[in-house]
Amino acid sequence: MASEQPSLFDRKQYTGVMPQTFQIEPLTADCTVLQTVPAYHAYLRSGEYSKYTPDDFTSDVRKFGLFVKEKKLRDIRKADIQQWIGELKKVMREKTVSRKISAITNYFNWLEKEKILTVNPAGSIRYIRVTSPLPEILFDEECQRLLAAASTDPRSYLLVLLILETGLKKEELFELKLTHFDFSNKYAPELWVKHTGKKVKKDRKLKLPHEIVPVFTDYVKRYSITELLFPYTPRFLEMILTDTAKKADLQKKVTAGILRDTFVVRCLKRGEEIDRCHLECCVKRNASKREW
Repeated sequence: MASEQPSLFDRKQYTGVMPQTFQIEPLTADCTVLQTVPAYHAYLRSGEYSKYTPDDFTSDVRKFGLFVKEKKLRDIRKADIQQWIGELKKVMREKTVSRKISAITNYFNWLEKEKILTVNPAGSIRYIRVTSPLPEILFDEECQRLLAAASTDPRSYLLVLLILETGLKKEELFELKLTHFDFSNKYAPELWVKHTGKKVKKDRKLKLPHEIVPVFTDYVKRYSITELLFPYTPRFLEMILTDTAKKADLQKKVTAGILRDTFVVRCLKRGEEIDRCHLECCVKRNASKREW
């Protein structure tokens, strides 16, 4: 594979659902849903939500606003929300509808918290959380076959080895820089996982297998890596994992999420402690709509 990606794999900038500049109007019960969308988006961005939640929830609330049109907040009733949900169920899967109900519930809880509304029309709306089946994982023999197939290319090998040995989230993977790796002790290499803003408390140091040092060095030299460890798109790395799985003759689908789930299960089988977010990921990963 060439060291430079073709234009097909250029990283896209996610512009989201809000324009770069927007006016936040004073909130009152006489506002329409659409008039409150900028303020709601700003609220989500300032809270401890995932990077995708502000745009996802705001998009759902905007669609509800288009449904109720010019109706004022004070005039929205439970029946309006139930009617909207009914229309969604005609064209969407139960899991998607469940997420949209979660968004609209969060929105009206916010309005109640801000004392814009004294009565929450979504307060008695109940929904059943749709749980996906537990994800398929790789067995030890399959992990070895995958690593063996990946070993012909340092980029493939480093990618598989990192996720299998650290359980890194995909967003953490793309934020890794060369300076985050400490190889001062080649027998005990370490990795600093860095976060910014309110997520800085999730910074942590991870131990790496000693065999990663020569692979890392070979990869950086061969692919002329200067700052970001993986300056590629999610789709490109997904293709690497898919191709590697085919070379290993694995019948299972191999994604970054599957490798992370495999990491969690392997840790539990070895009796090792893992943080809560890793454990929850193994059980709930498929509940997210954004997967590789």
